[in-house]
Amino acid sequence: MIPVEQALQIVLANLPARRVEQIALAAALGRVLASDVVADSNVPPFRRSAVDGFAVRAADVSSASARLRITGEVRAGGGVELRLGAGEAVAIMTGAPVPECADAVQMVEHSRRDAPGEVVICKPVRAGENIAPLGSEAAAGETVLGAGRVVGPAEAAILATFGRARVEVYARPRVAQLATGDELVEVDATPRPDQIRNSNSHSLKAQLGLLGIEAEYLGIARDDPDELRRRMVEGLERDVLILTGGVSMGEYDFVKEVFQELGLQILFTRVAMKPGKPTVFARKGDRLVFGLPGNPVSTFVSFENFVRPALGRICGLARPDLPRVRGELLRDMKQTPGRTAFLPAWAQWQATGWTVEPLRWKGSADIIGFARANATVIFPAERDFIARGDQVEAMLLADFALRSSAAGAGLRS
Repeated sequence: MIPVEQALQIVLANLPARRVEQIALAAALGRVLASDVVADSNVPPFRRSAVDGFAVRAADVSSASARLRITGEVRAGGGVELRLGAGEAVAIMTGAPVPECADAVQMVEHSRRDAPGEVVICKPVRAGENIAPLGSEAAAGETVLGAGRVVGPAEAAILATFGRARVEVYARPRVAQLATGDELVEVDATPRPDQIRNSNSHSLKAQLGLLGIEAEYLGIARDDPDELRRRMVEGLERDVLILTGGVSMGEYDFVKEVFQELGLQILFTRVAMKPGKPTVFARKGDRLVFGLPGNPVSTFVSFENFVRPALGRICGLARPDLPRVRGELLRDMKQTPGRTAFLPAWAQWQATGWTVEPLRWKGSADIIGFARANATVIFPAERDFIARGDQVEAMLLADFALRSSAAGAGLRS
């Protein structure tokens, strides 16, 4: 076995070069920019009113209750250009261009109309107040988004502001997933007493979906070398192939034989991790193959520790690894030393800092117990006991915020 950290280093050292592609802005949510975005114009492109009110000359309203003559109105997109003379005011709407010679805008709340065509400005206003200067948010030629930035709602608005109908992003890898084992049947089938439904492919689909990756499902390969070989040849046409099952000590020689026949370079076969010890990583040229254990929690944990960091970086993310926090352990924990354990937990931010509550479960097959967690407590390989009140490290799950918000609906029960 090799330590978790060493296994991850091997995975990251064998990633293929990133590819770049252009996509429509409408499809860019969650993608990573592959090049800088430079402003093609000033924003705002004119002096813009920040409020509804009256454009004035500050000198004309230096004292309270200054009475001015209203000479017109300007609204956003109205296309009206007005000049302002001494003793005059122009009604103006938020987002509209400030008329020439006006140097301030007073909010409508600080004005009143006593007579037709006139306004009383009830409160003085300073020069420049409530005006966004030309180019104050971005100047033409300025880099407004850097390469490596993830496109979220705000970034989408910026891209649209500068006319980026198409966006240069890092390409997502083409991923295939293949389940193995005679004991598996599809989710819509009725299993025999010695069979189970294939749940791993659905948890993987969801985990990949949180990365924005749509994987191709290749079905279930039976425990037959010819069938596994045929399915793997199909999977190796993609950038990444994820297998589940068939990699434990009792079955690994069989899988290893097929890997070697297909010319795969096997880089590790066991990791000092609980759950997830029989995790396999291999490559063939630029193609990556992950062999994940068959137990559901083992599959889940192995994916988050190795597959997510790899695929996220291929997609252009600098740190796709799940976030980790340190917090106070709320219950004593015991563990046989020798493997780093990732055990189900509930992490919560309190006024005094993070707390981490270990949850009861029944082992690597107990996905029902694991589903109550929003994090995993990381139990170091060299330790056999951690006392209540000690500081521990916890890894927050990818859907931590959603799971935490659902706690009141009985998620932890």
